[in-house]
Amino acid sequence: MRRAGALILIAAAVAAIALAESSSRSQPRSFAPRFSVLPNSGKVFIGNRLQFHTALVGATQRGDVRWSVVGPGSIDSSGLYQAADIPTTADIVADAGSGVTDSVSVASVKPPLPGQPLLLSTCYEDGTINVHDARSRALAGAFSVGGRTAGIAVDARARRAVFAVDSQLMAVDLTSMRWRASVPVAGARFSEVALLAFGYFATTDNLAEPGHPGVRVFRINSSGVPILVSSVAAGETPEGIAASDGGRTFFVTSINSNEVMRFKLDANGRVAQNGSARTATRPFGVAVDPIHHLLFVADNDTATLSGSRANPGLEQFSLPSMRRIGNIMSTGSTASLPLGVAVDLSTSRLFVTNEGLADVAVFALPSLHRIATLPVALTPWLPFVDVQHHRLYVPNARANSISVYDTRSLRPVAAAVPTCTYPTSVAMYGGT
Repeated sequence: MRRAGALILIAAAVAAIALAESSSRSQPRSFAPRFSVLPNSGKVFIGNRLQFHTALVGATQRGDVRWSVVGPGSIDSSGLYQAADIPTTADIVADAGSGVTDSVSVASVKPPLPGQPLLLSTCYEDGTINVHDARSRALAGAFSVGGRTAGIAVDARARRAVFAVDSQLMAVDLTSMRWRASVPVAGARFSEVALLAFGYFATTDNLAEPGHPGVRVFRINSSGVPILVSSVAAGETPEGIAASDGGRTFFVTSINSNEVMRFKLDANGRVAQNGSARTATRPFGVAVDPIHHLLFVADNDTATLSGSRANPGLEQFSLPSMRRIGNIMSTGSTASLPLGVAVDLSTSRLFVTNEGLADVAVFALPSLHRIATLPVALTPWLPFVDVQHHRLYVPNARANSISVYDTRSLRPVAAAVPTCTYPTSVAMYGGT
């Protein structure tokens, strides 16, 4: 009996220990809150502004974050830092209360040297433009303009980049990194931008309704300010835009009208529609192959919108007739959500970003035989091809990065380039 009793006591003790261990494993562990300021290593061009924000994990943020700066420059209550007019450094401090703080260093830097090749990217979420050295992919500097930055186009001759920000077009002098904004256009939300002939720029307005202005044409005056010159209706929700014929002709996709339209520009900036074609559901990205006389449209259709009839994919049209060739081609699956399209004339390849699959479908031209699938990151947006250097750049909106591939080998060139928040457009300037 004594031995039996002792065994019972030992078994009970072991069971209690096991129960306690199981209970401790089932209880959530507590971690110290993690509070950080982003970007965690800032570079802002002298005389410009840079937007900072905070991330708090493991606790509930109470009240407003209090911002302060140690060193040159100033910062407002939203975390927008105004840099000094000379190269210098400062510390940005964010205080969330209850002893939760973080700080980062920010450098005010001169504009890049003339001739330096630049990779420009716009970030929709925080209104910031990143400028990277295209050779090393290191951040050369950045600046924030407020609002939501979208499409971007570069006029290399004028050493200027133009980008869309809400209802305004903004022009930045790439030698000084100073920018000027157009007068806001009431009721508009500008999206993609294209460089046209005669120094004009066109931007789509994805809030436009049928019969109302959906494309605005701007010129840059002698003071560097974008001035509205003309406008033209482009269906409901114009989005994608692609220029051809030296910028005298351009094509626009209308998402909710299921249509792609062709427009002609004259030397006075006036625009007239001179062609159209019906598309499948939600045409978004558009690109032109002038060698094979083809027009490509990515249909961003989804089962959420179309149910069992959803048919996302790639369409091709002959030019100049704008007649559709064949049927819609799949770019991956019914969940692919194809978004952007880019043509590389040097390798006769077509690149389509699949928003839903986080990859890029690669097709040979003009056969449209699919030759590769390139993995990227979350929510790849508008692809950009640097023909001169054989590079494909893909901004990954929800990964805050840019993937870089060699367009000949279809291999990654380097690790993804980190960016500001929600990058959607990329462009190149300069370099040899």
